Amino acid sequence: MTQTAKAPRDQLEEADRLRQQGKLDRAEAICSTLIRRYPDYVAALHTLGLVYLDKRNFDRALDCLVRAAMLDPNNWMTLTALSLAYLRLGANEMAAQTLDRALAIRPQDASIFASLGEIHRDEREYDIAQQAYRQALRLDGNLESAAIGLALCLAATGQSSEAGKVLEETFKRGHRSLNLLHVMTTLPPNTIGIDVLGELDKLAASQSGADAEFKNTLAFARGAALDGAGRHAEAWQTLVVANRPLATEHRAALTANILRREKALAWISGPQAKAIEPRASGKEPVSLFILGASRSGKTSLERLVASLDGVKAGCEVPIVEKAVRRTFQAAAHPASNYLEELPPALLPAFRENYLEDLVRRAGSARVFTNTLPGRIYDAGLMAMAVPNVRFLLVKRDMDDAAWRIYMTKYLIGNSYAYDLKAIRDYLNWYNTMIDLTVVRLPKIAQVVTYEAMVDDPATVLRQAADLCGLDFKGIPVLAPGNDRGCAAPYRELMEHG
Repeated sequence: MTQTAKAPRDQLEEADRLRQQGKLDRAEAICSTLIRRYPDYVAALHTLGLVYLDKRNFDRALDCLVRAAMLDPNNWMTLTALSLAYLRLGANEMAAQTLDRALAIRPQDASIFASLGEIHRDEREYDIAQQAYRQALRLDGNLESAAIGLALCLAATGQSSEAGKVLEETFKRGHRSLNLLHVMTTLPPNTIGIDVLGELDKLAASQSGADAEFKNTLAFARGAALDGAGRHAEAWQTLVVANRPLATEHRAALTANILRREKALAWISGPQAKAIEPRASGKEPVSLFILGASRSGKTSLERLVASLDGVKAGCEVPIVEKAVRRTFQAAAHPASNYLEELPPALLPAFRENYLEDLVRRAGSARVFTNTLPGRIYDAGLMAMAVPNVRFLLVKRDMDDAAWRIYMTKYLIGNSYAYDLKAIRDYLNWYNTMIDLTVVRLPKIAQVVTYEAMVDDPATVLRQAADLCGLDFKGIPVLAPGNDRGCAAPYRELMEHG
């Protein structure tokens, strides 16, 4: 039978195989052709929605999956996929509601619990996310997405060894996906007892027809694996090639980001910032913002601070952005995530929305941390608008931070991350913002260096405790991992890169 004579279902099965192989353009073409011929073909709409999810084209994924759910409202698989589209578009509440519908139809399905884990992981509610992922694995121990999600939760909470064990077990079950291998390369050295580089090379040989996005992610994973293997010249060349197309792709976003940076710098340098008075303390938990550029050591510092009694780690929780959007929407304004764009008259409503979510998330904790680096843009506004705000501002050796950024393929944002000059410009700006924030907020903001934290974690922990009004009882302090000097093999290359 020729390709054109294949039955619709056979074509659809081929499209799904291609999707799973990373050949997304070909899968999209088959599904699109089927839908033009059969507009109400639910399975084709569903599969095309999955293709667009894999392509990170979430708007088009939503279009396909909403239509599929409209035509077949009791299809739990479509509802589960639709919930992921909502999640990727930031509509977490809609995602949860859609999953509730799927669970009512299929209460013991592993993929639904895995999707529930995704929602809670996106909210940085790692304990709840872990429970959902573990339930998924109890129902289906071979579900790779749940295992990867669980490993990411464990890694985010400092349990790298446990994350490595989960990934190794998944590997032993026969999984060899790029996602699995890529996550392995993000763990600290010697965490994984698998030849990840060799497996990536096998994958590359078997997927020679994969799409550009797949090949680009594979290159980032290989670059990290080569770096870990000490093959520095190869790692450099691989990452230069991997970063080049993304630098072009993110050029417009970088221009917009630079403009926002300039506005933030002008504000914190201007006369309005000189008159900042932190809002008087109330009974609410302390909001401790641990801020620094990407890869500066914020997460390590947060884990250290979270060893104090009364501290709950919020990680990169989007609590401010959610409160800002809710405030804009309630006032019938076009929504934004940026606090600096909120009209001053709406700051009381923002404060109310923020504190409501803070109390819910913090529970009985006296201090709730947040490591989202974007808070540096509006640190002064946060201090003015919200009671009990504190800032620990992290600096790191610029070459080490720049190299770790350059090695990373970010899922969203970080438009500067794919060009070394743009990275250096960003790091210089961030450090300037740190310096000015401390000048403007001397009573509630302090600087910590990554290197000092590694050398003397107890002193840094006492500094954090004093800043937040917590007791430091000389508890045993576990030193964070030492990643100093990671750029040493590349310094000369980076100077001319």
